[in-house]
Amino acid sequence: MAITSLVRASLHDAPGPCRNCTWWQGGPRGVDKERWAAGIEARFGAWGMLCREDDRTIGIVQYGPSADFPHARRLPAGPPSPDAILITCALVEPSAGPWVVQHLLLAVAGETRDRGLIALEAYATPVERPDAPHLVPLPRAALEELGFVPVRELGGVALMRLDLRGLITVPAEQDSVLARVRGRLIERRAKRVPVRS
Repeated sequence: MAITSLVRASLHDAPGPCRNCTWWQGGPRGVDKERWAAGIEARFGAWGMLCREDDRTIGIVQYGPSADFPHARRLPAGPPSPDAILITCALVEPSAGPWVVQHLLLAVAGETRDRGLIALEAYATPVERPDAPHLVPLPRAALEELGFVPVRELGGVALMRLDLRGLITVPAEQDSVLARVRGRLIERRAKRVPVRS
């Protein structure tokens, strides 16, 4: 299994529904995916990640500066914060298992943190859809396991945020990297002091 960057050159490896989808970019009409991708790559770089296994894609996640996804401003619990990188959606092959989403989200968190950016945000729902490959909004439980906390909630949709400034780097060669990172995030969440009004 390998995680690779999603850019225009690798878009052909994305699942069929993702190749031409421009829902987050504003809608099905009037948005040229190629032009949008060229723009975000020039300003930001890779705008997604692919999880590949045996020469096939088993998962994808799209993300980038919230300003590059105008539709996000119209969702309940929005708008996303201007300082955050927004994870818009994921698509996972149903037979791949829920760990693929977590693996992709951890990769996005690590890559975003390494670039010196301070936060990730994503829209989430508490509704579990184990057989649904297209995750929009993302599963709230999967985000909470990684340390995301709600910013706002409206109509069953929550805008979730992960502050990247406290994350630590774990050497890739150590055993159970995913378990160690997840443990650190849970520990951080448990130490949070509630804000008193």
